Amino acid sequence: MPSRLPILLLASLLLTFVLSKVLLSLVGRSTVAIKPELRPVHASKAGTPVVGGIAFVMGAFLVSLIDPELASPMVLYPMFGLLLFASVGFLDDHLKRTSYNGDGLPSLLKLALQVQAALLLLIILKQHGLIDTTLDLGFASLALGPAYYLFALLYILYFVNAINITDGLDALAAGSSLPMLLLVIFISNQRSMPSSTALLGAILAFLWFNRRPAKYFMGDCGSHALGGYLAISALLLKAEVALFVASGLFLVELATSLIQIISIRKFGKKVFIIAPLHHAYELKGMKETHIVLSFILVSWLFGAASLLLTR
Repeated sequence: MPSRLPILLLASLLLTFVLSKVLLSLVGRSTVAIKPELRPVHASKAGTPVVGGIAFVMGAFLVSLIDPELASPMVLYPMFGLLLFASVGFLDDHLKRTSYNGDGLPSLLKLALQVQAALLLLIILKQHGLIDTTLDLGFASLALGPAYYLFALLYILYFVNAINITDGLDALAAGSSLPMLLLVIFISNQRSMPSSTALLGAILAFLWFNRRPAKYFMGDCGSHALGGYLAISALLLKAEVALFVASGLFLVELATSLIQIISIRKFGKKVFIIAPLHHAYELKGMKETHIVLSFILVSWLFGAASLLLTR
């Protein structure tokens, strides 16, 4: 069906746009608190509703229901990952509304829920014979055997948390994820595997409302869903290394947060003025739009570099 992908993209874009309008008309101002250290630069963001993730997850899911290729593993299981991790993120967003400092789920509980979701997905993929325990390095294959399952678990957790960490400025996480979504579609077509543009269209609609000044945020619901979708897509495509390279910006963002946490807990001092990196630039006086555009450009460069590993 040659016109399938453009139809899915347009349908999800329009549906997500309508859902966004409806959600924004129904919800009031958000009660999620801004973290104290960011109040000087994020005061104008106070009250912005956190429903963007709900909008694009619903838009992509509902359009996928009419996809003639829904039963295809490359369409069905990434969408299942999207919904499963969206539910974990939604719970975190819900708890943040009652927190005085913007905190949601306790870190260990959130990690436990993420691990459970990832394990469930891996078990399902294994039962359906969709797990290949070799790793495609681009120039060679590495047989990991049973160790692949631990790798896959950590891989899913990486994507979910790296995108979650990066989601801190208007359009940053969504805009930076576009190269990876396009890469998934490109590799799928390259290998004659059905893919879907439903999430891509939904994210494009989301960006219309999330551009500065954002009318809504994606929240953990959206960032978890996006990370789960990309990770499962990469595992099914055997494009783990290519997607990891394409996620270079997200890796840097996650690394700065981990370095900061370890330094504070082990040595009692900060490495960065604040983490993740985009907030450090923000507190140094760099304009938000400049940070976002620069980071998105870097993400596109990582995406271009990842093409060297596709075959």
